Amino acid sequence: MAESQIGNLLTALEQSVNAGLAYFEGPGGQSHATIGTWHPREVLCVLTWWHQATAEGMEAVAAGGAPYRIYASVDEMNARAVGRSAGKNIAQLAGLVRGYHARIAKAAAALPDPNATVMIFGDGTSRSTLQRLETIAKHWQEKVQQLQTMSAA
Repeated sequence: MAESQIGNLLTALEQSVNAGLAYFEGPGGQSHATIGTWHPREVLCVLTWWHQATAEGMEAVAAGGAPYRIYASVDEMNARAVGRSAGKNIAQLAGLVRGYHARIAKAAAALPDPNATVMIFGDGTSRSTLQRLETIAKHWQEKVQQLQTMSAA
């Protein structure tokens, strides 16, 4: 049951990421649309960082270690993600995403319990592998759709 659930979530994530990268590497790379104050490249910085954090948390737990702990607010982490990626272009960020995505798929397969906590937020809430896979797939879809809507306006 858990394996099929993980497989389904990984498939959904793969589709969401592939569609998102097609947007960012295509029309999004030329778009002046914004979500708040962030342009497509900056949105991709944020998505890239959350992929990295998820991969690291899943890998740590799969190896018997502690979940990834986030001490700042989500908004602060997003701002830091943009700052950490200064100087990286969309192609470089897309390459990073592909690498983190492969790590997520491998770590998800290695986890004995997909309900194990892989991420703990500053407020003490936690997320499991299943929750992280669902969340990041949803966020990729939502953010790309928001940018596309803003571009069309």
